[in-house]
Amino acid sequence: MRPACWAGAPVQDKCTISARGTRILSLRPKELHETLTDARAEQATKTWKTKYALRAGIEGTINQALDVTGLRRARYRGLPKVRLQHAFSATAVNVIRLDAHWNPGQPSFTPRTSRLTRLSHQLAARTRN
Repeated sequence: MRPACWAGAPVQDKCTISARGTRILSLRPKELHETLTDARAEQATKTWKTKYALRAGIEGTINQALDVTGLRRARYRGLPKVRLQHAFSATAVNVIRLDAHWNPGQPSFTPRTSRLTRLSHQLAARTRN
């Protein structure tokens, strides 16, 4: 049997390992819990995984377009210019994918790193030396 745990208990260190030292239990309404359980059970089926694999490929393409071309914000004003930007962005992603297809041994896409990330890597390298 587990020891009784409450704030300040003498055996609290044996009860939980969370950073705050306490544990929170979230209880959902019965209908919501059953819906969530059914959805998780459905995700384990082969048909769901097959359908999701198609979606995952599309999501990957959209994510690559966002990372490579910065599609989250339009650089221009007006629908015709934004449509042109989207067409050029799609073309750029297609060219990158063609290059990756024609040169399979080379890495095709390396995500950009922010200045803060590069600075943290430089500082970490300095502290190791």
